[in-house]
Amino acid sequence: MNYLEDIIAKTAGQPSPKLASACAVRGNPLDVFERLCVADHVDFERVNVNEIHIALSGLWCEHDVTLVWNTQQEQLELFLLFDSRAPGGRTDDICRLLTLLNERLATGHFDFWNTHNSLVYRNSLNLAGAAKLMIEQAMALLAGALEAAERGYPACQYVVWAGKTPEDALDTALLDLAAHG
Repeated sequence: MNYLEDIIAKTAGQPSPKLASACAVRGNPLDVFERLCVADHVDFERVNVNEIHIALSGLWCEHDVTLVWNTQQEQLELFLLFDSRAPGGRTDDICRLLTLLNERLATGHFDFWNTHNSLVYRNSLNLAGAAKLMIEQAMALLAGALEAAERGYPACQYVVWAGKTPEDALDTALLDLAAHG
């Protein structure tokens, strides 16, 4: 057994009593997002203590963001599902487009959920050790998701509905975005 496995076995994955009490003081990081939404007059729904849905207005559409607080892993997970379904036979093109989009991202990634036939942007933030979510971090997480969606959504539309190649779709979407910027 190596050192890390020994530590994990001894603590059974549980923080020390001092860290456990710090976790209780920390509060739920989703509260930060709720306060941001109230302050900026953004529509949101607090589904439960560990999940919030936020409506972010973009250039092309309104993006629905879901944030989930995973208490066991102390990880904040962000999901932005696209309101588009890939028609049959275009899945390979969509996957190629997502690869091209991912090459341009500094954080997070695009994914294709085959079971739901849906496109999704995902990101996460680890707050292990009772770290507190700062408002700047919350704003950056949402801004990064919106920026990625503003590139990805029109490109996906060009592939799905206009029949463009992934490369042409991304070039066209980036030109459109630059024209609006």
